[in-house]
Amino acid sequence: MGPDKGILAATEQDGIKLSPEAIKNFELKSKVLVGSGPWTIPSTARLLAGEEVNLFRMRDGFYKRIDFTLHRRNAEELIVSSKELKTGDSIITNGIGFLRIAEITAFGGAPEGHSH
Repeated sequence: MGPDKGILAATEQDGIKLSPEAIKNFELKSKVLVGSGPWTIPSTARLLAGEEVNLFRMRDGFYKRIDFTLHRRNAEELIVSSKELKTGDSIITNGIGFLRIAEITAFGGAPEGHSH
């Protein structure tokens, strides 16, 4: 983590900040939330990690894994709300697996030598 790395910064409160190169390499795509919610987002935004189901929010350049309430879903879309979302936030819809790996790496969950 640092100025010449893929992960520029990480805090428990804000999440992780990635370099422009990492964002490009991870092929991250997002949807900006408009209005007060609940919001309709692509089903590809849902991250399944063990028992947990989360979304990745991007706010002020930081990516953070958040909890959400699922109101309805079909094969293509989810209707969600969360106290951790507001209008103007972006929900990551593509590349969430890479974001999860970066998050684990940033917060010490990756084995030594496997933080690439």
